[in-house]
Amino acid sequence: MKKMIPLFSILVFILLSSCTTMSISERPSWIDAVPEIPGEKVFVASGMGTSEVEARSNAVLSALSQMGEEIGYSLEEKYFRELFSSLVISDLGARIADEYSWEIDGEWTVYVAVTAVDETFEGARSPEFLEIQKREEEISSLLSSSLDAYKNNRDMEAVENVLQAALISLSGEVKNEEYSPEFLFEKAIRYISNLKIENVKPSRDTPSDSLEFRVVRKKGLMYPVVENALVECSYSAISLSGEIENLSHLARTNAKGRFVMNRTNPYALHEGSIKLSMHIDDDLMFNLSLKAPVDLMRRLDEAIENESLEYSYSFPPRQDTTSVVIALAEYNYDGSIRKEDGVLKSILENMFAYQGITFDNIVFAEGEEESDNIESLLSQYGHMNKVYIIRMGVVSRIKIDDKVYSRAEGKIIEIIPSTLERNDVSAFHSCVSGSGEKEADENTLEKISQVICGFLLGEF
Repeated sequence: MKKMIPLFSILVFILLSSCTTMSISERPSWIDAVPEIPGEKVFVASGMGTSEVEARSNAVLSALSQMGEEIGYSLEEKYFRELFSSLVISDLGARIADEYSWEIDGEWTVYVAVTAVDETFEGARSPEFLEIQKREEEISSLLSSSLDAYKNNRDMEAVENVLQAALISLSGEVKNEEYSPEFLFEKAIRYISNLKIENVKPSRDTPSDSLEFRVVRKKGLMYPVVENALVECSYSAISLSGEIENLSHLARTNAKGRFVMNRTNPYALHEGSIKLSMHIDDDLMFNLSLKAPVDLMRRLDEAIENESLEYSYSFPPRQDTTSVVIALAEYNYDGSIRKEDGVLKSILENMFAYQGITFDNIVFAEGEEESDNIESLLSQYGHMNKVYIIRMGVVSRIKIDDKVYSRAEGKIIEIIPSTLERNDVSAFHSCVSGSGEKEADENTLEKISQVICGFLLGEF
């Protein structure tokens, strides 16, 4: 037995037409392919039962379930009676536009096609659903941008777009499984895991005392290079206190996927290792750490760590130390000169030792005046390529409460004996306290020694 209810309009009749006389094999096309009607949504649902009424009830409940999933809240209890009996739901602009049923051996099957006016249906969506929809639209847009970035070899931009999408996903519910935080983190990790940082032969215009690296994909036609990616470069340097400290800076790859590590930090060790890692925006990582499960953040960090590069390097000194003289002129508050009892010599030697640099010619300058220092040194070392004179001493003291504050000033004089060319650097000063005058003097001389020696280190 077959049965069909007439359509309510000529348009819907054309789109959802069926025939009361057709066999089961000739059932309406809208059962297998949901039609598209301009300005309306179409929901096709089916139900089965031992009677036509039972099967039809189940079909209507199924249609309401579909509509509820899209609108954001359950419709069955509120609208079942209205739709089943009157064939319309005025609140939603919905109606049963067509129905088709058949019976085989006492088992009934009913299909219903429910249409809803777009404007009315959209207006009935729940605030929760609208939030989910907005969230998923933002995620979709970010994933589209991510794909565009990847197609243009900007893989780390693609990673950050995906992780921005994950941050949105972490802020509330999403329906699409591919928009879940777990799925999106996995996508970002796959991007990162396909990257490699490698040392390359320097380009023609790269300074001779610099290092050059590039970022490429591990897979892909001709191993494409990665543009506009930030790489964190971590290395060791000497602090002003004469201790080793870890520093880092960011480098960005160019159109050839390359970036240069210039030898610009005078305190960086001449010999050591650089760790290079792909870098993700700090604010993004911080916000993710506040919301993402610990395991997801751990796996992301591991992916970055696994693709990092440890590169050993060795830079030669900038000058031939055997042809350089460093003369020390360290003075007490009363103007008396300090030699082996001073702090300058030991600090200078220790700081340069970290760089593997030793000097054959560290001497004490003679005389109280600057002119005396220069005259004496040029008479003895006029054959050298360069002479550095370090002049420093305590120039004032002040007592505040139970503390004494000593102020020291200093300068570096650079002289090329062959031409008598001279260059002065005289911007060094320090002010440090102590429990008494002697302690304050020692503290401030030690501090200014560190500053001056650190500056001089950049020359070598």
